[in-house]
Amino acid sequence: LEEDKYVWLDRFTIRNLELVSSPHDNAVTLFEVLDQTSTPMGARLLYKWIIMPLKELKPIEERLGMVEYLVKDEALLELFTNHIKQIGDLERLISKVGLQRVGPRELCALKKALYHIESVKKIAEESKNPYLGVLAEQLNPCLTIREKLERELQQDPPALLIKGNVIADGIDEELDRLRKIAFGGKDYLVEIQKREAASTGIPSLKVAFNNVFGYYLEVTHTHKDKVPEEWIRKQTLVSAERYITPELKEYEEQILGAEEKIQVIEVRMYNELMFQVSAYIKQIQLNAFLIAQLDVLLCFAQLAIKNHYVKPEINLDKTLDIKGGRHPVIERRLPVGEDYITNDVFLDNESQQIIIITGPNMSGKSAILRQTGLIVLMAQMGSFVPAKTASIGLVDKIFTRVGASDNLSSGESTFMVEMNETASILNNISDNSLILLDEIGRGTSTYDGISIAWAIAEFLHQ
Repeated sequence: LEEDKYVWLDRFTIRNLELVSSPHDNAVTLFEVLDQTSTPMGARLLYKWIIMPLKELKPIEERLGMVEYLVKDEALLELFTNHIKQIGDLERLISKVGLQRVGPRELCALKKALYHIESVKKIAEESKNPYLGVLAEQLNPCLTIREKLERELQQDPPALLIKGNVIADGIDEELDRLRKIAFGGKDYLVEIQKREAASTGIPSLKVAFNNVFGYYLEVTHTHKDKVPEEWIRKQTLVSAERYITPELKEYEEQILGAEEKIQVIEVRMYNELMFQVSAYIKQIQLNAFLIAQLDVLLCFAQLAIKNHYVKPEINLDKTLDIKGGRHPVIERRLPVGEDYITNDVFLDNESQQIIIITGPNMSGKSAILRQTGLIVLMAQMGSFVPAKTASIGLVDKIFTRVGASDNLSSGESTFMVEMNETASILNNISDNSLILLDEIGRGTSTYDGISIAWAIAEFLHQ
């Protein structure tokens, strides 16, 4: 990982802020609240963005600029979303091509995805937005391979190659000829039946097939004296006799041989097609990455509209000023008709570097701590934030120390765990770190706890 690009979150912080998972049953994580993506690859990228927020100003501003543009143009937002929903999991699909394990139906899905990528590219070009313009430049609808797939694959192929009927008609002459023999055989049999009935004068003559001796002619006992000498008798039934002729045998061999040959030709042509698609893996992987990025930004824009988030102002000052902040997860879980009580937070290097919050149980002390962490994290991910206004000085590390849990299997008491986590924080902090400590020193007696909290507060202040 490039540490100079991403905010430093230790595993305690990822756990305590419940970003992507939670130790509690039925708990809702930040990822679940934010995940409005349309594709599986968008959801995977969102997961990555949540645990790896940016700490460089320019890329954060680019993401926020794009989200702002999409929030202002809801028609464009909907247009993009409709196309991206149709693209599906392009990332996983193209990795299967690399392994040469892709089925005919999946290649059809790839072709469909490339059509929608072309539409996304056109919409982005027409939008006249600089960020979308860059995206449009990099998207490549791979027209050559798309046309080849369109031309050579059946429109609705089976999921497995061995099921047959994968390659379209008119691509290979030999394949078309064999298909005519294998599947156009019924007309030929009717023709034989009519011809033999006419030449022998047996009106009830029938051509049929069984697994024991293939195709045969069936003649009722009434007409058995009209049977020509060159017919070979194979079976006698109560009411009829069954014969075969050299012509029928030859035709049967052709049909059975044709089906095997068809499969050989289809497998060969499909493998060639798959090999040609694999030349485009790099470009299609880039497409998948760009579409995933756009998917996450569209998701941020939808959230901003639906949940009334605002664009945060990100700067290089050492100031954190949030007005009317809300906890993004708790506010979504409130009963209908109940409003979230908003909170203001102000921190800087000069006048208010530390805030100590006290109050009764269940008054929302932990909620404001975590909400501050989540708002900073969401802003540096490039998302709008749940607040009235937010001005955020770039943070390079976020630390939290919340709740009490022991780890007896490793021989650590509650207090020991708490001190280990706190020591990890004190050893790794920098000038621009955001530190959230909840009930520090609770794992021991009141007097010792106060001493520890006091000492830590003094250390952080200096």
